[in-house]
Amino acid sequence: EEKLSRQKETVAEKQRELARIERKIDNRLRQIRDARESVLDEITLVHRPRCRIVWVEGSLSIRGYLDIEAPIRRLDREQEAMIFLGKVGVGISEEHLRQGRFDRYDGIFLIPDEEDRLSGETVELPEADCITVRFCGSHTDAPEQYGRLVRCIEERGLFICGFSREITMIDYGLTSDPGKFVTEIAIPVKEKTAKAEP
Repeated sequence: EEKLSRQKETVAEKQRELARIERKIDNRLRQIRDARESVLDEITLVHRPRCRIVWVEGSLSIRGYLDIEAPIRRLDREQEAMIFLGKVGVGISEEHLRQGRFDRYDGIFLIPDEEDRLSGETVELPEADCITVRFCGSHTDAPEQYGRLVRCIEERGLFICGFSREITMIDYGLTSDPGKFVTEIAIPVKEKTAKAEP
């Protein structure tokens, strides 16, 4: 009876793990559908809820698809969470965004699902209004989009209040056709009147 009870608990644990993986796959499928239905090249202001991320700081230049592989593997080693495409992104610091330095990233991050078991520290990002754009392309096509976003922020009388969140929603991991790639950039902003006095 004890042996069978242990086996039953092992089966139950495997069922829970498979259910967790199934929920993660469902999340990715929803994200892919969302990306495919995107209105591209349209800059919008959206409200993002608070979320937690795993942030790995470090300068990173992406000139090709393989340049991001090593940092992703580092994230993968440090976390128990199974990384699925679309949950990993890169960011440019607030300072570098204001300086117009869009050719290098200041870190890579993982946005975990609720089901993920994380090791190490996570960073809680507050809810924020973000100027966003989705475009056909990947990280190598992003500098031009950053220029558009920063000009839009200035024209609307807003100021940047955090690092950018850039995620390839569809890329080589899903298709070999670059014409189907979708990348999203979001930059948190506030109205200038809301800016704290130094």
